Amino acid sequence: MIFKNNNWNSYKERFSPDFYLRYKQQGFFYTYIRKNASTSFKKLFQVLYPNVCPGELPTISCMIKNARVSGLLPEDIDQRFSFKIFVYRDPIERVFSVYKNKLVQQNGAEDLLLNLERVVGRDPGLLTFDEFVHEYVMLLQSERWEEVDGHLYPQTWHLLPITYNKVILMDNVYKEMQELLPIELCDQVFKEPTNSTTNGSFPLLWSDPECPAVYFRKKYAQDNALPTLSQLLTPATEASIREVYVEDYQMISEIEGKSTVASFTSDLNFDISKFTMNESSERALGLDFTLPETPG
Repeated sequence: MIFKNNNWNSYKERFSPDFYLRYKQQGFFYTYIRKNASTSFKKLFQVLYPNVCPGELPTISCMIKNARVSGLLPEDIDQRFSFKIFVYRDPIERVFSVYKNKLVQQNGAEDLLLNLERVVGRDPGLLTFDEFVHEYVMLLQSERWEEVDGHLYPQTWHLLPITYNKVILMDNVYKEMQELLPIELCDQVFKEPTNSTTNGSFPLLWSDPECPAVYFRKKYAQDNALPTLSQLLTPATEASIREVYVEDYQMISEIEGKSTVASFTSDLNFDISKFTMNESSERALGLDFTLPETPG
């Protein structure tokens, strides 16, 4: 699927880097959007470039240091890269995923929880999903948008004003990436969702929108049970989320309306002759994968 973005958030570089990832002679331009299979693409980076970044998964700062594309005009990016990718998902599901992952499971959530407590003025564990949306997420519509954690920024804020010609619904990442990478590599990186909020968990039998996060924390600790979106989403909260992310929904409507326009199953030769990646050009694009020698 294809999406031509006509807007450019001037603050994008603060929170959303763009990368060039390469497998042998094949490569693609990728815009990083948090909560949109971003951990799987971190895993892909680590597999493609072993020993570049320490740990099981690279930090985003290490990826930026070694694979970031910067300093190019949008028209240059459109011309030089054969494939330009981003992953999208339904905004309501994305917001709910943040609530479950950060407020309930508390997975890598220390910074977000501290910020959330400062912004709303009370313990995040006391927030229902409705309150999380109305007291925090909706600040994205105000001059206080920077007080909201980047995991919740609209997906359109992350995009460059270019034509993305490989736009992937998050649920289809494993299948779609097989058109760009060998199936063995996709099996290793994309087959099982990484950092999923539901991995190994069970649906919580009893819940309602009045339950605070601390209640769900207790149930998750006891039974590995998590609430479902349908249990917590009220009509008012759904309307509020759709209001905040109206541009995301417009983007999705346009993407899925064009779903039959382009096919990527034929004529896939990964020809990047327009942009030959030699050592000097990699350095010019911030794609220096060399490592400093260490005393031995």
